[in-house]
Amino acid sequence: MRIFDWADERLRFKPLLRAFLDRPIPANVGWLNTFGSATLFLLIVQIVTGIALTLVYVPAADHAYQSVQYIDTLPFGALVRGIHHWSASVLVVLIGLHALRVFYHAAYKYPRELSWVVGAILFVVVLGFAFTGYLLPWDLKAYWATVVGTNVAGAAPFIGNLAVQLLRGGPAMTTATLTRFYGLHVWVLPATLLLLVGLHLFMVIRQGIAAPPRAVALTDAVPGESRRERYEREYAAEKRSGHPFYQALLKDALVAAVLFLVVLALVAAIGVPLEAQADPSAVGYVPRPEWYFLDLFQLLWYVSGPAEPLVVFAIATIGFLLFILLPFYDRGWQRHPRRRPIASLAGIGVVLAVVVLTYQGATAPTPTSGAVNLAASTTLTVGQRAGLHVYQVEGCGACHLLSGSGGNAGPELTHVASRLSTTEIQHQILSPRDKMPAFTDISPSDMTNLLNFLSTLH
Repeated sequence: MRIFDWADERLRFKPLLRAFLDRPIPANVGWLNTFGSATLFLLIVQIVTGIALTLVYVPAADHAYQSVQYIDTLPFGALVRGIHHWSASVLVVLIGLHALRVFYHAAYKYPRELSWVVGAILFVVVLGFAFTGYLLPWDLKAYWATVVGTNVAGAAPFIGNLAVQLLRGGPAMTTATLTRFYGLHVWVLPATLLLLVGLHLFMVIRQGIAAPPRAVALTDAVPGESRRERYEREYAAEKRSGHPFYQALLKDALVAAVLFLVVLALVAAIGVPLEAQADPSAVGYVPRPEWYFLDLFQLLWYVSGPAEPLVVFAIATIGFLLFILLPFYDRGWQRHPRRRPIASLAGIGVVLAVVVLTYQGATAPTPTSGAVNLAASTTLTVGQRAGLHVYQVEGCGACHLLSGSGGNAGPELTHVASRLSTTEIQHQILSPRDKMPAFTDISPSDMTNLLNFLSTLH
């Protein structure tokens, strides 16, 4: 340990290390508190495996899929990609459980309000990683799921068209889209993540680990004391019967090891998913998002009418604001779940809704699949064939059945021209009367070509 002593003589880090490891934490901090450290461990796994993958991956539409295939042929390549894929899913579970633990322990209350806000933003950043990483393999599922996802973003009022342009880099899914998603995934989001994680850890260390709530406080209230004095007295009483922080690290290490074994088991049992290469003409392919987006996917089908874009945007926006601003409207002193019945029941309701929607989305009937072959459409005019291309690029086949191929979420279009006039079809595209999102970003020329193609479907 001479090198260690040599470095300490110059940097004097031993006192800091001792202060960090020997600091007392409340005695009743248990296994549920390991969710936070487990989340940090999986974030590190994601960063390490992600860096390894970037050394080989090529973010271009004509090379991305082949580079992923090449990764799988390298020594440990499939293993690294599998760990990156499955640890992302486990990470979503862990950060969700961590948020639930903080909620039911009311650890977001004074003086940890800002710690909750930073953690809530971190939760959204992790979902951003999941969404932007979705496209990178450039297979069928990645391509069409991103088409649907960006179309949903385009449903936002006022900023929908701008959101689609920023995400796709144009009206269609091209190399520009892939490059933007890659840049967000490996540069913008990681930089944001590191900043927020550092800030969150600073707050946790500075404020101490919140003790699980007690139905009866350890100490009696003192008349006239301030809120800060009451908190410090309660927290000091919790730590008096506590133990050093380094003892909790043993639990953290054990949970991290178990999680890594779970990830390895998923890689060995299920493998590394990769479908056929992305094909814009495969309009019959109906993507089903990863499980952590199935609740939102299912929710879309419960909203209908011309106000759908506004309703969907409002639900997402209000839900996020209620989530991130929780400490500022639930400001009561009580922390035990039984003494917070309204908050506890609301939390249970949200969890049940997410579970039910996820289950419904996972068990929904799989639509028929197939593809419309452009080369076989020799009877179409140039404009009509261009309209078929618009149909493909916009992902209409994800929801509509056409000549035996496509989804069943929306009406069948095989004979749509015999039911609706061209004007009625255009109105339905721009101002839908049902669950379909409004496609207001289609250019006039593309709209003309699309209507010319749909008018042939008698």
